Amino acid sequence: MDRSPARPLAIGFASLVALVAAFALVVGTAAARPLPAKDREFVDGVVGKAMEGERLPGVSVTITGPRGDYTRAYGVGDRAAGAPYKVADHVRIASITKTFTATAILLQVAKGKLSLEDTIDKWLPTVPNANRITVRDLLAMRSGLYDFTAEPRFLREFTENPMMKFSPWDVVKIEETHKPVAEPDSVTKYTDSNYVLLGLILEKVSGETVEKNITKEVLRPLGLKHTTFPTTAGMPKPFAHGYFAGDEGNEKIRDYTAVNPKVAWTAGAMVSTLGDLRKYGRQLAMGALLPPSLQAERLKFGDFPNPGGPSVGYGLGILHVGNWLGHDGAIFGFSTITMYEPESGMTIAATANLSSNFSTPTLTMFSLIAKRLDPGSLVAGKK
Repeated sequence: MDRSPARPLAIGFASLVALVAAFALVVGTAAARPLPAKDREFVDGVVGKAMEGERLPGVSVTITGPRGDYTRAYGVGDRAAGAPYKVADHVRIASITKTFTATAILLQVAKGKLSLEDTIDKWLPTVPNANRITVRDLLAMRSGLYDFTAEPRFLREFTENPMMKFSPWDVVKIEETHKPVAEPDSVTKYTDSNYVLLGLILEKVSGETVEKNITKEVLRPLGLKHTTFPTTAGMPKPFAHGYFAGDEGNEKIRDYTAVNPKVAWTAGAMVSTLGDLRKYGRQLAMGALLPPSLQAERLKFGDFPNPGGPSVGYGLGILHVGNWLGHDGAIFGFSTITMYEPESGMTIAATANLSSNFSTPTLTMFSLIAKRLDPGSLVAGKK
C-alpha cells in the first residue's frame, strides 16, 4: 500500500555521512567478484545516512551486476531483544505484491479466461464506472477510481489498529460511496483500490483464493521458496520486526509487525526475503512466465509526474524509474524495493523495518545507489 511512485524522487546528492550502524552484519554472496571497495563504502554511507535521518532500526541491501556483488544487513531486526537485522529475515513486501497479482491476472489472460479489454461490470457491477473501466485500466492505474487508502475513516482506524477487521469487499463499499477522481483511461494515478478489485476478479475467474492461485501459478514456477501470501498476521521465521513512528516518522517508535493481511491483500500483503526479491527482480523485468506478447503489453507505461528527476511510469503491475524496471512498497513496519536494469543486468533490492503506509526510504536509497553505479540509467529513461 504505497503511493510513493506519484511523489517526486529524491535523487539529488548531499554529502554522505560514512555511518555504519551498530550490529551491522556483512553477508557473503555467491558472486565471484565483490563490488569495489569505494562503491561498498558509498553504499554503506547511503544506508547509514538513511538510517540516521529516517530512524530506521534495520536495513538490508543487495546488489548484483557487472561492477560486482554486495549484500549486507545493518542495524537491528528486533529492538526489544537487540537482535541484528539479517539478510535471511522475512519482511512484508507491501506493494511489490501488486506485481504478483498482475502476473496472476495476465496468466488468466494467457489462458483465455480473461481479456485485458473486459469491463469490470461482469464481476463488480456496483463499482462506479464499472461498465467503462477495463481490466487493463485497473492493472495500469488508469481506472480513475477513488483510493480507499485515502479515506479518512479508514486511515484513522488502520493507523490505530493495524489488525482492524477488514475484507476486500469493504473496498468495494468505499468505492460505492465515493465519486471517481477521473474518467477511466484518462490519467495514470497510483491507486491501491485497483489491485484489491483485481484480486476479487482473480478469485472469480480462477475459482481459487488469491493466496492459492498466486502460490500455485506464480511463486512455485518462479522458485521463490521464501515468498508467501499470508492468510494470518503471523510471519515466517526468521523475520524482522516492523516499526511505525507516525506518518512523518517523528513520533514514538512502536512495533507494528502484526498487520491484518486482508487490509492490503492483493495490493500489498505478501511476505518475502531479500534473497527472493533479488532473484525476482530480474524475473519480473524479463517477463518470466508470460508470453512475449503479454510482456510487451505489460511494458507499456503511463507517466507519473517527477519534476527534476528521471522519467517514472507505471505499466501493467510494474514500475519504471529511468531504465530500471521493478517495484517498491511501503506498509506499516516495512519499506521494500527490487529493481533490475536490463542493459547492464544489474539488480538492486533493499528492505527496511520502519515505515508508514507511504514511506519511501528504500526507493531513495535505490536511486542514490543506482546513480552511483550506473549513472546513465536514471536519465529520461526508456519506455
